[in-house]
Amino acid sequence: MATLKSRIDKALVEVERYMEIVKLVVQKRHQAGKGVARRLRRAGQLPAVVYGNGTTVAIALAEKDLTHIQQSEAGENTILDFVIEGDTPESCQAILREVQIHPVSRAPLHADFYRVDMRKSITVTVPLTFINEPHNLLQSANAVLAHLWREVEVACLPGDIPDEITVDLAHIHPGVTFKAGALALPPGVTLVTDAEEVIVTAHVEAETPTESSPEEVEA
Repeated sequence: MATLKSRIDKALVEVERYMEIVKLVVQKRHQAGKGVARRLRRAGQLPAVVYGNGTTVAIALAEKDLTHIQQSEAGENTILDFVIEGDTPESCQAILREVQIHPVSRAPLHADFYRVDMRKSITVTVPLTFINEPHNLLQSANAVLAHLWREVEVACLPGDIPDEITVDLAHIHPGVTFKAGALALPPGVTLVTDAEEVIVTAHVEAETPTESSPEEVEA
């Protein structure tokens, strides 16, 4: 009979066959400060940290690698397999948590990565994709769709993080709201966002009264 550990290891192998894991080789960073950060950016590098499980490691990351992560299908939820080179090389898996942006140039200044355990659930933000919006029905009823949320928080194992969650609006009609609790979530994914939060509402616009012409008033 297979042990619990062997079953988990087998499941992780199955997960890795289908999920995108990006391998990154980065350098451990021993110096900090604005001067160091400027020198790194001139060389096409970014200061960053990998934190979690009680440890924080300062690293230097190629800016092109950050761009690749952000533009990948999974975006910030891409699983990153880090090889951190330095005096004591180490490896870990992490996801992108935050990128600090320059307020004027919008260039990235610093990145934070969160260390993950593939066997432990984490909370992440996943974008929503809307399909089958009934534009003709809404237009004939003088109604409009209001998208109040375009992403939700969910909890799952790192290997189960969905790239997106599809919201099918084929059956929505004027006066109806679509709440977070009605989302169809993939297996192994649970909703963290309040189930009563309204994702989309279809409301009828109030008609603007028309002004009477002078002839109509005199009549």
